Amino acid sequence: MSYSKFKFFFSSDEEGTFWPGVVELPVDNEVSSVEPANDENKNQRIITGVILFAILSLFFISKLSAFILFVLVAFIAAKEWFDLFEYSIFIPYPLLLFSALAPLLVVYFYELSNIFIPYFIFPLGLIIYLGFYTNFSIYEKFGSAMVFHSWFSIGIASIGWLLKSQELIFVYLSIIAIATSDIFAYEIGKRIGSRKLAENISPNKTLEGFLAGLFIGTLFMTLNIAINLDKSYLSSFLVSIVFISLGVVGDLFMSKIKRSIDVKDSGTIFPGHGGLLDRIDSYLISFPYLLIVLQFFYLNL
Repeated sequence: MSYSKFKFFFSSDEEGTFWPGVVELPVDNEVSSVEPANDENKNQRIITGVILFAILSLFFISKLSAFILFVLVAFIAAKEWFDLFEYSIFIPYPLLLFSALAPLLVVYFYELSNIFIPYFIFPLGLIIYLGFYTNFSIYEKFGSAMVFHSWFSIGIASIGWLLKSQELIFVYLSIIAIATSDIFAYEIGKRIGSRKLAENISPNKTLEGFLAGLFIGTLFMTLNIAINLDKSYLSSFLVSIVFISLGVVGDLFMSKIKRSIDVKDSGTIFPGHGGLLDRIDSYLISFPYLLIVLQFFYLNL
């Protein structure tokens, strides 16, 4: 870590916007401009996407194998985050990784009281607020590691809880719904997108792409809930449109973090797609919401 980055990480600058504990760096207009992906990059994305879909499908043959998959996902994604901010300089890797995996292990192997669910709501809302609307150093107030652990742990624990309590097909199709929304948003945005959705956070995202992804993702998720949970199409639609929208919030949330430290991707594990954390950021906010809705309105988990 360079001295200047270390200084920003622990300092507060009244003239800058911080996240988390680092000054938001100015971005050159040439870097921010939307550049169409070349054919090679597009082919990379397609091949990687097909492989990821095959791996996901393979692991969803049983609840145990799906759980093992999410343990691996949580492990790799947590390591990417810690590498991003070089936390291992201060805290040993084994301790960091165990703390990230612990919530997933707890909810899967132990029966937790339903009263635990409401406590998801306040910290999740607080994390989103801190990420988008504050102009002070979160590290100095809360600790960036705490912010990440709260966000990551709530998201990954929600997936674990749904795996334990719901049919595999429902959880699987919920994951596919977010992925389908992302694909359509990317493709439509690249082809006809002209109005920026959140230029200062993610300049490549367009309003047209967002609406296309929202439409397809909501349609997919509505059918998933209505058929697999036997709910009315109206209630399924209302749950689904918020579910898909929160997936976009999760994506923008992670984009803001990366731009604040001048990083494009969280890692390089997936050619054309970046890191694993880049792939799951949408789920870390949408799945806690889904769990809360199921708990209070649909099912007694």
